[in-house]
Amino acid sequence: MNLPSVVPVMLLQRCNVFPHEFLPLNIFEQRYRTMLSHALEHDRMICVGKLDPAEDDDDEAMESDDRINEFSTVAIVRACVANDDGTSHLMLQGVQRVRFVSWEQYEPFRIARIEAVETRISDAKTARKKSRQLRDRVLELIPEDTQPSRQLVEQIGKLDEPEHLADFIAANCIRNACVRHPLLGLASVEDRIDFLLDLLPPASSQKKQN
Repeated sequence: MNLPSVVPVMLLQRCNVFPHEFLPLNIFEQRYRTMLSHALEHDRMICVGKLDPAEDDDDEAMESDDRINEFSTVAIVRACVANDDGTSHLMLQGVQRVRFVSWEQYEPFRIARIEAVETRISDAKTARKKSRQLRDRVLELIPEDTQPSRQLVEQIGKLDEPEHLADFIAANCIRNACVRHPLLGLASVEDRIDFLLDLLPPASSQKKQN
């Protein structure tokens, strides 16, 4: 999929989307209603920009440039349901890791100039070995006594590509968006897997706690 050079950006504090993964959103702020109309009229793509924690509650500093993490994911609007009150329910699907290069527009909503963060694999054999370790770790940590857990295990079992496996686990097994967000800035698949392996507890320690 060809990426546009500029993309409208929605700023959120505890939310992100990973490539290939889905994110439901409720659009109610007027600026984001305007942004959605813009996106639907053009290429249906937006970015979910993550706001880093603020040192104070000053309104002017809440969305200052230095609070916006430079890495994000371009996402495409896969579904949009408009409500009678002007709000909308969206389903976004992540497309490509990107870095914000500059701001082309601030009002009524932000538009960023972007560059792609191209995924790379230094050694395919090493990447596959690490991805097997990651899959085994996660499968040992997932409880098997619920239908959602069984569905998650089934989905993980179908993923063969290290890149897709790492992003799926980040999106579906790491609930804290702030904790997983650094993965969006990592180009190396091996580095992404190492990050997740360091983040996830050893299966044995989890079992002892349970």
